[in-house]
Amino acid sequence: MKVSSIALLASFVTSAEALSFRDLVAKVPRRDASAAAAPQPDADAAVVFDGAADQNERDLASNCWGTTTPAAAWHPVYSAGWSQGYCRFTVDCNSPSFSTELACCKGAYSGQVSGYCVSQLPNPPTISPTPSGGLSVYYPDYDRAWPEGICINTRPMPSGRPTYSTMLACCKGAYGGQMSGKCLSQLPSPPTTAPTTSSFEADFWYPDYDTAWSMAGCKNTLPLPYNNIGDRPNYRTQLACCKAAYGGQMS
Repeated sequence: MKVSSIALLASFVTSAEALSFRDLVAKVPRRDASAAAAPQPDADAAVVFDGAADQNERDLASNCWGTTTPAAAWHPVYSAGWSQGYCRFTVDCNSPSFSTELACCKGAYSGQVSGYCVSQLPNPPTISPTPSGGLSVYYPDYDRAWPEGICINTRPMPSGRPTYSTMLACCKGAYGGQMSGKCLSQLPSPPTTAPTTSSFEADFWYPDYDTAWSMAGCKNTLPLPYNNIGDRPNYRTQLACCKAAYGGQMS
């Protein structure tokens, strides 16, 4: 009786374990199948998505800052350099735009000494020279020593020079204290005698050594009859000059 009970129990346990194993095996394929049925990311679809994003970025860059492509206009070509710079009709988001080529040259290349931008116009303007062939203004010639300094209107004018409308104005403005009178002597009609205005007078007096002692006096006329200011004594007033240079003069 005991042996039979043991055998029956063993048979029951074995059947239960077999059933559990079958259930376990049956469940595993179902989980795999459900996992396989779940949607997986498509590699090709991911590539297409990235490409669309890149295209949107390219479109945004080409449109500058919106969805509308800017209209073509005249733009300066900065890559050509300053002296050879010119304007081109194109679409450009990295430079200012102008309605005409002339406006572009004036706005982007104003002061271009070479005039290259303006020369590229269909009908470039021509610059008429002044009647004398030089500039219409005068400037001091600082390349000369002060006693020999003059005013000129030669082209091209060096940068940083003051300009004057006339040679006389230049001499008075740039060489007002020039004792040699070199600048004034270059005038078309330089003074040869004592002038009636202060324009050709020095701010000091000097003895007239070119005249005989008995008839000589003191002068302040320009240009000076000598090269260097130290060649003759000079005085602040005519009276001081006469007393010092002609004190014993009996005439």
